Amino acid sequence: MSTYQPINYDFHRMVIFTILAGAVISALGISITLAAKYLQLGFLVFNQRPDMLGNYVDSPLAYIFNMGLILAGVCTLLAMYGLQQLRLGYFGRYISLAGFVVGATIILMGIYPINFLEEHRLFSTAFLLATILLYFLSLCARINHKPLCPMPLFVVSLLGLICATALALMLNWNNFDFDPCLHEASSICAVSVIMWCQTHFIMLWCIVLALTINKLALKSYRESISTQLSASY
Repeated sequence: MSTYQPINYDFHRMVIFTILAGAVISALGISITLAAKYLQLGFLVFNQRPDMLGNYVDSPLAYIFNMGLILAGVCTLLAMYGLQQLRLGYFGRYISLAGFVVGATIILMGIYPINFLEEHRLFSTAFLLATILLYFLSLCARINHKPLCPMPLFVVSLLGLICATALALMLNWNNFDFDPCLHEASSICAVSVIMWCQTHFIMLWCIVLALTINKLALKSYRESISTQLSASY
């Protein structure tokens, strides 16, 4: 008698809906904080690093931004948990482990915003390195486990890897922080723009992964039901 247990698709669907709902809530929180800061600075707000929105001294709605980070981190952890439960081999396991680190560091950046400078530097650097590893593993999965990395996830991972690598090259590794952006008031700060892109790419990556998990879970569920029906005849 086979010991194979069919996948619990309802469980995965609950995880996926929670990821998407949390992603929307966290994005809304970040957008509200950004809008409040935009009223103060206008378009120049994008010349500030995203983590400056979590500064309790300077940002009027910093607590909303930091709560958004915490929710985004929870969404990432849920996505990795759902991926782990699919048991897609070593690549799926490696991606989920890297994702757990990413989610944990996002939560810690929300708990320790830029006001706690030393802690924030440490956790933001760990986040940057973990995202590079996460994107790299996702791209490798496209070669070795194609269903785990469909084309939308591949594109997001590639763009995210470019942004994360660029930030790693700009980082001052002596103090785990970025050097002040020397530019005129009307010019663009490259570090800030790339950090904004990175913030959006990691959220988009989680959403695309959630949809991928849903597709894989549904496929696995249908195959298990088909196997059971075939065995019963």
